[in-house]
Amino acid sequence: MYLPEHYEFFCPVKINSGNRALEQLSSELDALNARKPLVIAKKDASERGLVDVIIDAFKDSGIAIGIFDGVPTAPDLKLIKELFNIYRDRGYDAVIAVGGGTVADTAKVLNIAVSGKPEDIEGCAGENMIKRPLKPLIIAPTLAGTGYEMSKYAFFDGRDYASHFLMPHLAVIDPRMTIPEGAVTTAATTLTALTHAVEAYSGSDKNPLADAYAYTAIQLIMEHLVNVIRDQRDRNGRLSLANAHAMAGCAFSNVAPGVAHKLGKVMGDVCHLPPGLCMGMLLPHILDKQMSEGGYHIPDLLLPLAGFDAYASTAENLRARRAVDILRNLLKDLSAASGGAILRIWKDAQVSEDTLQDIARRAVGNGASFDMDGCVEILKKAMEGR
Repeated sequence: MYLPEHYEFFCPVKINSGNRALEQLSSELDALNARKPLVIAKKDASERGLVDVIIDAFKDSGIAIGIFDGVPTAPDLKLIKELFNIYRDRGYDAVIAVGGGTVADTAKVLNIAVSGKPEDIEGCAGENMIKRPLKPLIIAPTLAGTGYEMSKYAFFDGRDYASHFLMPHLAVIDPRMTIPEGAVTTAATTLTALTHAVEAYSGSDKNPLADAYAYTAIQLIMEHLVNVIRDQRDRNGRLSLANAHAMAGCAFSNVAPGVAHKLGKVMGDVCHLPPGLCMGMLLPHILDKQMSEGGYHIPDLLLPLAGFDAYASTAENLRARRAVDILRNLLKDLSAASGGAILRIWKDAQVSEDTLQDIARRAVGNGASFDMDGCVEILKKAMEGR
């Protein structure tokens, strides 16, 4: 096992997972010294019955909850001020976010405001600008979450926030909340989590505790993702993927974001594609290039990707290549399981090659470790699937 000379790891997130895990919310709030939470969600979460599940979980608990199910696709500071006034005027003392994505980001930024004042929001953008613990924050993730909701990051209204104080106090993973939203959404969010876990496990700044989270996340995804895409009624598979998302998010908070994360986010923004699909298409090619330049810990990936027997029976000098081939074949399997709805190669998205330079330029400006030529090389290979 690799042990660096120095590392830091911090993960304050308590995870409750399993059947009827939501029914434990009242006792968990007691432990956080909170008795009146504000539940925030998107409107479609109410329409899909997810908010009703939360309401039922509090039945006979004696806890009064508030519901706001109007979080839009693109929330802004005006919404935060509205929610701040609701929170303050009605005496709420905790926030529960139903789902990930913009709902989780909204909950995190709202928590900055209610833990101080709305003016704090702009000053807290950036790296480690939050200097004190925030009020209780609980996330009830769905499969539309990527694991970002467990992380120290929030992306809101053009601002990036990064602080361990943004991580939720509790994540409640309940199979009733993992109702699938379609094969493409499930694949995209899970490939984001897989990318974060793979880059945490194989990157230059890996550490044993992040490895533990990343290893389990990779195992769960490889065991269940294709099956869930084939049959989204697979309740155990959906619960396993939700757990994998959460674990990947915790690992992601304790290592530097990798090239696939950075380049995939830019590619998604420019090409109007789900970032997770972009990360999934880029990941094997990025690992290929890293292998040619020294490889970091890529051979180690074979163990969580394929299991002990495959790892032990593969020659040491072939483990990295086999790990990358497994990730490449995963995309083929996902495309086949979804009837082609999940993109296997970038060219399938009908994207012009003229966008390569723009994507590479933005990624390098965003801190990608490859230079312009390296990023363009990766993008060309992803376009053709070579």
